[in-house]
Amino acid sequence: MKGWIAAALLLSLSACSAPPDDVRPNAAGLVRLPCHAVSPRPVNVSYCLLGRNYVTLAARSVVVDAAGKMAARYPGFVLFYMDASGADGRRPFAPHLSHGDGREVDLALVYDSRDGRPLAKPPTPTGYYANINPRPGDPLPCRNVKGSQRAADPPPDAPWRLDEPRTRDLATTLIQDTRVKRIFLEPHLKLRLGLGDQSKVRFQGCWAGRHDDHIHVDVL
Repeated sequence: MKGWIAAALLLSLSACSAPPDDVRPNAAGLVRLPCHAVSPRPVNVSYCLLGRNYVTLAARSVVVDAAGKMAARYPGFVLFYMDASGADGRRPFAPHLSHGDGREVDLALVYDSRDGRPLAKPPTPTGYYANINPRPGDPLPCRNVKGSQRAADPPPDAPWRLDEPRTRDLATTLIQDTRVKRIFLEPHLKLRLGLGDQSKVRFQGCWAGRHDDHIHVDVL
């Protein structure tokens, strides 16, 4: 994952502009998530420049509708996305174990600063790796699992904190959308957000990357 992230950051510093927003399906039946909208928009323009923001029309509608509902409740709220799929619709979409067919998209969590002020966007350049530390006693099914996908906990003094109310509201908005098949969250984050009784909220397993730095949305 780190290789493409480095490439993405280099591209984001270039003079290239993101492709225009176009909702006409390509040969694989996929469209791009918005690159130029106020919300939703990519954490980093590289997701558009690298063509990592392709989705089905249904998935695009889910993300756009969620952005609108959140903005109606929280004026000025911006829904940020990270990886979706490539233009060819092939699975899996590296470095993910899924994605690729346009039905999956990663959405950023909502963050505050250490002193409780809302952050304007995720605190890392790509949106990934702004993980939320488990609390003492939280379920940790992957405690003893080692591997490149299982990123280490951020330091206790990391300059971000989870905005629990708004992240919970975003997750609930997605859960209530009948077009959403499931979302992936780490078990400790599902517990913290009070979503323990929500059958759509699943654990992705220890062989996949951590899901306490984003919400993985899987659309029907």
